[in-house]
Amino acid sequence: MYIDRILAPITTLGPGERLVIWTKGCSKHCINCANPELWSTEGARNYPVDEIAQIVKNILCSEQITGITISGGDPLEQKEEFLWLIQELALLTEDILVYTGFTYDMILTMWDGQEIELLKNNISVLIDGPYIEEQNVETSVLRGSLNQNIYYFKPEYENIYEEYMKNGRQIQNVYMGEKLISVGIHNRKGDL
Repeated sequence: MYIDRILAPITTLGPGERLVIWTKGCSKHCINCANPELWSTEGARNYPVDEIAQIVKNILCSEQITGITISGGDPLEQKEEFLWLIQELALLTEDILVYTGFTYDMILTMWDGQEIELLKNNISVLIDGPYIEEQNVETSVLRGSLNQNIYYFKPEYENIYEEYMKNGRQIQNVYMGEKLISVGIHNRKGDL
């Protein structure tokens, strides 16, 4: 699976202290995407899913992590690997939040019933839809733009996420080696 980075603990992409996985590869190329460097997989290392799962397990041994967030790129563009990965991660935590540029309706038409069940049974929350710059407003906490929807596949997490979102958008700056990465949902570029 094409993975760009794994960071923990992150507090700006879901409730609690989270481990966040950013995948590489996205064909949507949304205008003013927050991570255009993750569009291409050219030159990227393709990690075996079991190796990614082991990296996550190792991090969880040393960090107090309450959930996992998977973003990108678009993780669903690597469907087979993604479905395998979420099954492995679901053994480690029940709270898995996934971002995708596909709409849930698109997933329902493109995926077979078994794949949809794997998605719904192994993640707690899905945030869907492409990023639309004109719909990026501060009130769309956890979402880049208002067109994106939040689906709670595990209803027990809805109140937890709703409470978290009352705090508004948050940004966390993290060093990865010598590179500074700004993590969270950013306001529209003209609204800084």
